[in-house]
Amino acid sequence: MTDIIQPAKKSSFLNFIWQFIRNPKSVGAIAPSGAVLSRKMATGLDANSRVLELGGGTGTLTRGIANAGVTGSNLTVIEMNPDFIRSLTEQFPGARIVDHSAFEIETLPAEVCDLNAVVSGLPLVNMSRDNHRAIMRGAFSRLKPGGCYRQFTYRPRCPIGPDVLEEFGLKATYEAMALRNLPPAFVYRIERT
Repeated sequence: MTDIIQPAKKSSFLNFIWQFIRNPKSVGAIAPSGAVLSRKMATGLDANSRVLELGGGTGTLTRGIANAGVTGSNLTVIEMNPDFIRSLTEQFPGARIVDHSAFEIETLPAEVCDLNAVVSGLPLVNMSRDNHRAIMRGAFSRLKPGGCYRQFTYRPRCPIGPDVLEEFGLKATYEAMALRNLPPAFVYRIERT
């Protein structure tokens, strides 16, 4: 475990449920991601990895990234929900937690660049193709050559459509399934062709 983690508060789950009740399309799931899914999303990351997480939520994926060895100085998490931001800041004091839109990744500070990975827990199935384009454009403007975008979804196909992938010269590869997640989740790796 790295220097950026503090114990999770027991209220994280209740906070997630409350946020889901208030705005289900924005939260996109009935329960926070599980530990198994978090490990699968952090596959291949280590202390030298520079990572941007999109939609930190209650911090479950963030914890998986930190447990993979990513240090606070190498981790930036963007989130727009003020309650989630507060919780993430308490749990991960060594990480850079930013109130920012995933649709505007290109406007992040210049030091968020040369990334090894962008890890996303965003509910892309609830978003438009234009939003998918904005996320892909921004993510791949910050990823270094050989870097990847990793996304989970609750459907057995990549949530980024073939037209968007082709437009940006990207390919999607199914990587893993987390059956013990609620609901079960599928992990996709997106990279330049």
